[in-house]
Amino acid sequence: MTNLNKHHQPTDVPLVHAQLEQLSIAENKPKQAAGDPPPYDAHSGPVDLQLHHIPSKEALLVKIQPPKEPAKPISHVACDIVLVIDVSGSMCAAAPVPGEGGEETGLSVLDLTKHAAFTIIETMDERDRLGIVTFETESKVVQCLEPMTDTNKEQARARIKALRPLGSTNLWHGMLDAIKLFTKELSRSHRVPAMMVLTDGEPNHMCPPQGYIPKLRAMPPLPATIHTFGFGYTLRSGLLKSIAEFSGGNYAFIPDAGMIGTVFVHAVANLQSTFATNASLTLSYASPVKVEQTTGDAVNQQAPVEFGYRQRKLTISLGNIQYGQSRDLWLRLRGATQEKQASDSVLLEATLAFEEAGRSSSSSSSLVSARLGGSDALDAETLSPAEMAYQESRALILSFISTLFPLASDGEYKSLTLANQQIKKREELSQLIETLPSGDFADNLNKSLLEDLCGEHPKGQISLALSTPHFFTKWGRHYLPSYANALSRQICNSFKDSAPLQFGSESPLFIACRDRLDTAFDSIPAPEPSRVVLSSSSSRRRRQSSGGGTTSHTTTTTTTQPSSMARYRNSSGVCFAGSTAVELASGRVTEIRRLRHGTRVRTPLGSKKVAMVLKTKVSNETLCRIGSVLVTPWHPLSTDGKGWDFPASMSDDAVLYTGSIYSVLLQPDRRPDAHAIRVGDAWGVTLGHGIMRGDDARAHGFFGDYRRVKSGLMKLDSAGRKGVVQGRGIERDAMTGLVRGFRRTGITKGGGGGGGQHRHLVTDALLHGSELTTK
Repeated sequence: MTNLNKHHQPTDVPLVHAQLEQLSIAENKPKQAAGDPPPYDAHSGPVDLQLHHIPSKEALLVKIQPPKEPAKPISHVACDIVLVIDVSGSMCAAAPVPGEGGEETGLSVLDLTKHAAFTIIETMDERDRLGIVTFETESKVVQCLEPMTDTNKEQARARIKALRPLGSTNLWHGMLDAIKLFTKELSRSHRVPAMMVLTDGEPNHMCPPQGYIPKLRAMPPLPATIHTFGFGYTLRSGLLKSIAEFSGGNYAFIPDAGMIGTVFVHAVANLQSTFATNASLTLSYASPVKVEQTTGDAVNQQAPVEFGYRQRKLTISLGNIQYGQSRDLWLRLRGATQEKQASDSVLLEATLAFEEAGRSSSSSSSLVSARLGGSDALDAETLSPAEMAYQESRALILSFISTLFPLASDGEYKSLTLANQQIKKREELSQLIETLPSGDFADNLNKSLLEDLCGEHPKGQISLALSTPHFFTKWGRHYLPSYANALSRQICNSFKDSAPLQFGSESPLFIACRDRLDTAFDSIPAPEPSRVVLSSSSSRRRRQSSGGGTTSHTTTTTTTQPSSMARYRNSSGVCFAGSTAVELASGRVTEIRRLRHGTRVRTPLGSKKVAMVLKTKVSNETLCRIGSVLVTPWHPLSTDGKGWDFPASMSDDAVLYTGSIYSVLLQPDRRPDAHAIRVGDAWGVTLGHGIMRGDDARAHGFFGDYRRVKSGLMKLDSAGRKGVVQGRGIERDAMTGLVRGFRRTGITKGGGGGGGQHRHLVTDALLHGSELTTK
């Protein structure tokens, strides 16, 4: 549980801390199946289950805190993973390097999916098992669940490498074959079971007539959680979210190639840091009391049931719980005050049931109970105001997002399509931003919620998703369910959004698994391109005269294999922190923020004048530390002035930076090497260097084009010094996603002040349908 009490004085509202009681289920130990990993006792003490009654809010906060880490050091929790891979014809579509101006590497969506699979294999060992199922018009079991020994790893890689796209999209039979791989097991293993389903489109073959969810409900309990991944914009996201939610899994949206690495890395890291599976919370209370969930409808949501005399029971499915990350539920609790006044008996009892992953005791099943009220209650405690505001705000955001995606009778989420409905939701979002309790606090958790709601670019994605009908239809209807899934289940699903990034930050095992997967994704040799791309001259058919007839000639060019897969985990633009030391032509050193038009700096080809300087304010931006230099991960550097690489590939030392970052445009020069400045002990590329294509790390269709960069900078507002302009990040083409310019700061003029005034500015823009950025 993140402790906010040390930052704020406790509220005057007393909250009841429940008495904790650890129980266990007596049952026979299941026989270990052949090939099962040796069980390990990872148990690290009891789970902390707390019940906090908040009468002023008519709310009950349930806090579940698992152990921070296993008692004995382990590299990861053993897993049974079945990859369910879409190999339909559309998976051969191009997956260009994110942010590159027209560069074509020849990699397809399936190529990158294979690379992600290779990354998973790399971090598995003989305690893990991997199965592979593919689906197109038909489904096929490519590999049964096999222990990941060195020999089996090589076989799995070869099988994945041989996959080829063809046919339609038969998702249902792919899922069925994957389920069968688990149900063939004679007994339950100690591993965490999971299916990982990746698709880039809508299922269009052999779909269950009654719907996926009704069909799944008619089946025996699923043997594994199902985690769904949707790539691109032609998705049936409502279905993918419903399937994941029904099984206790997660849904993640992958908008482009730049996100595929980080999404898979975080998904597997969450599995490998699992403390418990099949967790559920049961609340028992007297019938005058009412307990309601507050985060909107859910596929697996159950209604309270009555039992005994004046008793009710509500069960909430939780799925997996990770080491070091709490699971918190903000519930509506009505009638509790009157019932407590009328009786000294126990007001409410909570029971948490779960199966502890990897535990070697006589039973892996456990119960933890807590009681609210009665003579055996502990002394009253309080929550900090910040903690209360965060938990209520998180529930309010989830409730709002759920209204955008009503649950149909077949158990599939649908998105609002009518323009008037979206206008109303923009108004509701404006009101939510104005009244959100998190707005009154400045701690990281509360700030993260507001950044995702209405922060400056590249934050504020929730507001952006609803800012125009085009944005919502193209990507908002896919992004928002994915975001809500991470916020609800309290998991970090990528590097992108602020609130999910807070989850897992206190779990050493999750962080270690994520770092290991990150390294594997970047360091594994890049896949061989499977696509043949027409050159610009060959995209037209040339007709040549030959006697009395004509012949047609079409030429092709081979594409360049990417040198590093780190570019497929792209995050943001290219800049240096304001304190970065820059060497002047005179040999003296100054900070980059002090440069202005006419300043002479040292370049690899001698002295050059600064033409313009771009200043951009950022908050919690990830920068890499290279010696004394703080730089964005994708700003090419060189240690010798000849070979260039990305900071993300040169250093594992990253920091979160708040302040201003700077980019420089030098005077025109046709020589690319004349466009670099000496920063610390390295050379940093400057804007407009002239390299727009190829495998040089500096190549970029926009940042390399001197004319376009200068034109874009000239449109920005002055930052007060000659030649220094201020922007708000990059602007992307709405259709291609490629960088096309810089964003002006005009929308925040006169903002000043505190967070409240900033929120007024953003919501006014939303109400007028303004586009805050382009996606």
